[in-house]
Order: sequence, then structure tokens, then C-alpha cells
Amino acid sequence: MEQPRRHVIVAGGGPAAVETILALQALSGQRLEVELLAPNAELALAPYEVMAPFREGHERRYPLTRIASDAGAGLVADSISGVDPERHVVITRSGAERSYDTLVVAVGARRVDTVAGAHPFRGARDAGRLKTLLAESDSGRHVRVAFVVPAGVTWPLPLYELALHTAAWLSERGIGPVPLTFVSPESDPLAVFGRSVSEEVASLLEQHGVTFLRAHPVRLHERRLLLMGGDELEVDVAFAVPRLEGPRIAGLPCDEDGFLPIDEFGRVRGAADVFAAGDAADFPVKQGGLAAQQADVIAQRISADAGADVESSPFSPVLRARLFAGREQRYLHRELEDEREHASIASADALWSPPYKLAGQYIAPYLTRLDEERAGDPGPSGDRAGQ
Repeated sequence: MEQPRRHVIVAGGGPAAVETILALQALSGQRLEVELLAPNAELALAPYEVMAPFREGHERRYPLTRIASDAGAGLVADSISGVDPERHVVITRSGAERSYDTLVVAVGARRVDTVAGAHPFRGARDAGRLKTLLAESDSGRHVRVAFVVPAGVTWPLPLYELALHTAAWLSERGIGPVPLTFVSPESDPLAVFGRSVSEEVASLLEQHGVTFLRAHPVRLHERRLLLMGGDELEVDVAFAVPRLEGPRIAGLPCDEDGFLPIDEFGRVRGAADVFAAGDAADFPVKQGGLAAQQADVIAQRISADAGADVESSPFSPVLRARLFAGREQRYLHRELEDEREHASIASADALWSPPYKLAGQYIAPYLTRLDEERAGDPGPSGDRAGQ
């Protein structure tokens, strides 16, 4: 007798959730009934939105109705409020209860602004502030700008791009000198990628006239950026990436910062049949490509448990990022579990294919196809955003 299909709810509307439903479709055949629970109508890719002040039209947004349909998943316009693991029930913001056999939590993290006085930079919606700043510089009012990384859990790469794009924009228009300073508690620029990448990024900052300052920023007040230890930096305006906190979902265990504790297969510790991927999970590095890798591990485990002929492998993180630096770009790569120097790579040539900024096994080729459809280009085109 045919077994009933297991019902999988994937909560979230970001890259980790989309990678999960695409991977489940590819790996499980018809063994699963998948439902995407998401409050947003579109998938918005934050890695591209940092370019909004400089290259309008390069944001990446895709309708979730199309994505869910292509992945063979149902779509529910709601969000997760809590979970009853004993009853295998999700409680939604609207007050509904939805039963599951397996739950994947991919809701992302909460963004917290922690540097008082600094403008938060979260993507396209904050582009207006930067455009105003650049317009003032274009009119001859040269202000001192700081790009600030707060202490705590963050993903600083977009801020490096913002600093480098700003420097290139000013240089192309002959505006200067405009003092640009990057302030971060990191030991070196993008230190998480290892020595080779850090040296390359440091060189890019120097070439673009951006000073790197290793420090813990506290607040901006009366044109002075106060640093931990009492030092001060004279600036007129500062842009800061937010600190990240976990979603703290009622009914599920979390650490002191609200992140869901997971094992090497993405299973939430202490909650049967619940998985977590991406920024909601307690893996310390928060990045879209890593979120996609976690989603793949989870999809393998769920598909194998459902009887698919799939090898289930534990999470072995490989950090890949495409850094846009004005008119230049670099592909960055590091195997996080490998401490050897050759595990850190920075290259002007693509290190993965397709060379999408979000390096995910299923989401990158899928979104590349959607981009080609939108552009009316039936052939492989790579990713024009960096061209």
C-alpha cells in the first residue's frame, strides 16, 4: 500500500527557505508534500541591494508565488509565531495552527541597530541617505564618512562594498578629497575569509583611499565617533550594518542570543523533527551561501528519511562570496574547517558556476534562469550585475 506523503513546512521567505524547497524537489521525488510559510510576497536578495545607490535596477527581487509553484510547493502568506513540538504544530501570526511531520525554520535573524547616531545600512531602503550624502559631496560639501561594524554577530561584507562603491563613485566624478574610514572590530579586513583574502581586501581598500581602523565603535555624537577605550574619530556621518539576534521562537530552544541550536545535520537540539537553516541557526557565520549549504544538508536528511536514495552528509562549511568593489570584483573562497593558507582564495576570475553572488547549489542556477527570462536571453549569461 502506498505510504502517505510526509508534510514538510518550510518557514521563511529568504534564500535559505527557497534553497530548501528547491533542494527537496530535486532530491525527494514525490515523497513529500511541501508548504512554504512566508509573510513576504517577494524574495529580495540582500547581496545585490547594496548596489542600489550606485546602479539602479540591479536589485534582485523574485515573486514567491512563481518560486513556490516551480518548486512544487504550496505557499501560505503568513509567518511563524510559535511551535508546539509535542503536537507537531506551528502557530502562525494570524493565530492559525498548521500540522507538520517535519518543520524547517529558515526565518532569518532580527536586525538590531547598536551604534547610536549612525545611519543603519540594511539595503536598498536605506539608499536614499547615501544618495543625499553623495549629492552633497558632488556640490562641493566634502564630509568625513565612516563605515562602521558593531561588535557582536554581524555580516560585514556589504559594508565593505558600500565603502568601495562610495570611493569609486567619488573618484569617477573627481570629487575629493573625501575622508573615508572603515571601522571594525575585526583583526583584519574580512578576517573570516583567512589571510589571503584579508590581504587582497586590504589592498582594495588602500587603492580606493579607504582607511581601515581596527576598533570597537560605540556611538556617534557631535561629529565624533566614540571608540571603546575612550579614543575618538572625527566624522560627519556614519553608516553601520546592524547586529544580528536570533528569532527566539516560542516553544523552541534557543541560546542566549535567540539563535536555534543545531547539530551537524541542521536538526534543532531538543525538538524532534525540527530543523533550522540560515541566520536563525546558531552557526556563528551568517551568510547566504552558507545558509544555502545548510539547507542542502537538511534537504538531504529529510529526503533520505522519506526513503529517497540520497546520501546524507553533515554540514562542512565553505564560504564563498563575490565582492563588488566599484568597477572591480573579487571572488572570495574559504573552507572554514581548513586552517591551511591555501584554503583562503581571492580571485578576479569566477571560482564557481554559475557565478551568482548568492552561491547556492539549487538557488543560483534557478535564479539565473529567471534573470535570463526577464532579460529575454535564452542562453547562459552569467551574472550581469557585476559587469
